[in-house]
Amino acid sequence: MEDNIKSWFNKLYRKSHALYILSLVVVGGVLFGATLAILVFTFCYYYTDYYKDQTALSVVAEIFVNLIATVVGVILAYFMYRFIFLVSHRDEDKNKVSYKNSDMWRQYGTEYRQQFELNDTVFTVYCEKLLHTGEFKKLLVVDDPDNYFSLDSFIKSQFFTLNEAHTMSTTANSVTVRLIDVIHQPGDDTAVIKTARSTYLSHLLTNRALDYELKSGVTIRSLFENTNHLVPLSRSRLSNHLGVNALVFINDKEGNKYLLLPERGNNATVAKHKVTASIATRLEMDKEHFPNTYIDKLTSEYVEKGCIKFAISKAIRVTNPPIDSIKFLGLSRDIYEGGKPTLFYTVNLNMTPEEYFEAKKTYENNKKIEDQNNKPPHGHLPLEEEKIDEVETIHVVKWSTLKLKGGPTHKEKEPKSYNPAYDKAELECTCVTNDKTLGKKGIYTIHKGFEQNLIANFWFYLGCEQ
Repeated sequence: MEDNIKSWFNKLYRKSHALYILSLVVVGGVLFGATLAILVFTFCYYYTDYYKDQTALSVVAEIFVNLIATVVGVILAYFMYRFIFLVSHRDEDKNKVSYKNSDMWRQYGTEYRQQFELNDTVFTVYCEKLLHTGEFKKLLVVDDPDNYFSLDSFIKSQFFTLNEAHTMSTTANSVTVRLIDVIHQPGDDTAVIKTARSTYLSHLLTNRALDYELKSGVTIRSLFENTNHLVPLSRSRLSNHLGVNALVFINDKEGNKYLLLPERGNNATVAKHKVTASIATRLEMDKEHFPNTYIDKLTSEYVEKGCIKFAISKAIRVTNPPIDSIKFLGLSRDIYEGGKPTLFYTVNLNMTPEEYFEAKKTYENNKKIEDQNNKPPHGHLPLEEEKIDEVETIHVVKWSTLKLKGGPTHKEKEPKSYNPAYDKAELECTCVTNDKTLGKKGIYTIHKGFEQNLIANFWFYLGCEQ
């Protein structure tokens, strides 16, 4: 019954927002009226001599009260269930994937644990380095666009439960590029990455719902990634699509370095209200480089630079930013998401913070005008823009001030224990802005949670040597 009621409301919402709101008002009115009627009839039945003397009417009143009470009880129970469901999904990110280093410690210990120092503070992240710039001279991509990932039969059978994990997130219906293997031996000049295809839905049902409980204590991780070592890419039953993370830097006239640090909104599939790398998305094959998009073969040039050139404008909200350099840093597997691979980069722009604020303002104004001009006639359906993992704001962070607060105070090579309090660590940094209302003289400080891949990007940027 619950599914039928939910389905009816969803269909009504898609049909007409006005009818949807009207139906909620009507249901609310019925509930209020029925409750009031129950109270009136109950009072009259038990506390007035008139109704006590009217035997037949008393019986009818009692039947009516019981009938209405049953209906009201069922409806109230449903809405109470929905309320509890929404409250329980408020911390959706924590329910579907654990990004706690303490949980990784319990399963992997010091395996895959990377520690490094940045601005006199110690950072910790769990990732498996697959490739790093300087370890090879040539990158070769062997792509098979006809090879599509197929979900494990058990995961398919759990579709409705796993899909429910993303109730509070805006998702996408799209093809993705899946990493199926990396071939590189120390000393070899050429590194080979083999790719195929998957879908974003497969990602949501595997890597992005790894710790969502199907039954008490039963998760995708406990079934398919349950040892202290990751399953090799070639044998993994997870979607494992390629992510793209890049640190984008600008400099002021004095030569001080600034990092563009986006903060995601409430509808992101992960890292809600947390900061991420300047570019944090999946590898997309655009029509400019690939006329047939995902049907075409992926190229090494696109992996090394093309995907960044495609993604950067939307990520930092600047049209045709003046790119000074793009450097491919390497490739790793994200332990938190069961070995999901990510490509890491650093980008330097030839612009100052003041120029960035002006360019960003122009981009956002032009976007509003474009959206208004492209607004379809009344009654027509627009071609909706993909809004997955949308950014709420972009902080311009002075690089020398970026620190980790609440984490370990020194690097430990082989620790015997882990302090779970470190999981509450936050990034602290000083930001600049052209909005004087946000801070004295255009300067303000933030303390924010972060996506773990951002920390991995820092590690790759510093050279992975620490």
